[in-house]
Amino acid sequence: MVYGQDSTIYYAVSTAQSTLLGRPVAVAVLPGLVAGAKRGPQLAVTDQFVVITAVNRAGDVFAYSLDRRTGKWSPAVRVNDVPEIAKEGFQAVAGVAANTFHATWLDLRSDKRNKIMMATSHDGGRTWSANRVVYRSPSGTVCECCNVSIAAKGKEVYIQFRNWLNGSRDLYLAYSADGGATFTPAQKLGSGTWKLNACPMDGGAVVLSSTGQPLTVWRRENTLYTCRPNEPEQAVAIGRNVTAAVGPAGTALAWDESGLVRVKLNEAQPVVLGKGQKPSIAISNKSMVCVWEVDGNVRMAIIRQ
Repeated sequence: MVYGQDSTIYYAVSTAQSTLLGRPVAVAVLPGLVAGAKRGPQLAVTDQFVVITAVNRAGDVFAYSLDRRTGKWSPAVRVNDVPEIAKEGFQAVAGVAANTFHATWLDLRSDKRNKIMMATSHDGGRTWSANRVVYRSPSGTVCECCNVSIAAKGKEVYIQFRNWLNGSRDLYLAYSADGGATFTPAQKLGSGTWKLNACPMDGGAVVLSSTGQPLTVWRRENTLYTCRPNEPEQAVAIGRNVTAAVGPAGTALAWDESGLVRVKLNEAQPVVLGKGQKPSIAISNKSMVCVWEVDGNVRMAIIRQ
C-alpha cells in the first residue's frame, strides 16, 4: 500500500505469513505532494521491483524504485520529459515484467490542453523513455479532473480515461499491442452517453483477468457499470469512486455511496465496510483487502471468501 500525507510518501507491505500490513515507512519527501481526489501516489509491483509514482503541485511526475533484492529505494526520477505539464495531478503506473513499467498521466504540453501521455521504463523505474502521446481529444481536451488508469500484460497495454468529446464525459479505452509504442484509436466504452458541462471527478479503473482480458469499471451519472470492450455495459450499483481488482478469488469491486464504503466479490451481494470514501482494493489468494479514506485517516478491511 502507498499513500501520501502532507509532503511525505508512505509505503506499507504485508509478509507471506500475514495479510495485515506492517508499519508504514517513509519512502521520500516530495515538496508540494498532490494527494487528494485519487491524485495521490500510485503503486506497481513486479517480482524484482516496486515502483511508486507521485506528482507535485508544480506538475512533475516522479518515480521511486525499490529493488526487492536489496531492499533499497532509488532517488526520485522525473518521468515527464517536459517540466511542469502534469498540472491536474492524475497519473497511474503498471508493472509488466521483471524490469518493465508503464506510466501514464494527463499532460498539458504544446497546447495547454490535457491529453493522455505515457512513458516506459525497462530498468525497474530508474530511467524512463521519451514521452509519447496516447490520445488527443478532437474537442480540445480530455476530462481534466478524472483519474486515468492503466493495466498491462506482455506487450498489451490498456489505458482508461474520461474523455470530453462533443459535450459528453464518457469513458474511453486506448489499446496498444506493441508495448505502448503505438495505440489503436481510443474506443468509447458502453452504449450510453453523459452530456455534462462539469467534471464528475471520477475515472473508474481498468483491470486484466488471468487471461489478459480487460474489464473496465466506471460511473455514468449516479450508476456504476462494468464493461468489456465491444460489449454493452452492465449496471452493478449506485455510487461513485468505483474501482476493481482481479485475482484467484475472482473479481472484486469497491465504491462509496452516501458516505459508506461497499465491496462486492463476483456475484455476491455488496458488503458495507464502514464510513468513508475513495476505496482501493486488491485480492490476495482468497482474501480481499480494501483500504479507504475516512476523517483524514486510512482504514483497512480484510474480507475472506
